[in-house]
Amino acid sequence: MVLIFFLGHGCLHCAEQLHAFAPLKEKFLAAGFEILAISSDDADALRKSVENYTSGPLPLPLVADPSLDAFKAYRCFDDFEQKPLHGTYILDAEGRIRWQDISFDPFMDPNFVLTEGQRLTALPK
Repeated sequence: MVLIFFLGHGCLHCAEQLHAFAPLKEKFLAAGFEILAISSDDADALRKSVENYTSGPLPLPLVADPSLDAFKAYRCFDDFEQKPLHGTYILDAEGRIRWQDISFDPFMDPNFVLTEGQRLTALPK
């Protein structure tokens, strides 16, 4: 599984990240990876993320997390500033985090995530 934590429709960089990962969805699926994007927006604002995707139907499932519970559980939250952060994760079949990038900027290299995910999940447990 690839998890992408994004800051909602108001973040241009997040929109760019979704636009970078979306065209590679089939490659991720062929390699055994689902992609799930988790937004800090509520459900109504999340619809704007879908509407703002201009390349046809958004091929990635989006989940709203306005309470930021998932962001906090995955440590995509700045406790000092009390703000969510961008996060990209690779999880193995048991749900263990094999790789992560947490930052003020979204991770923009889906090919790296795909290659690294394949490499990491092929390693012995």
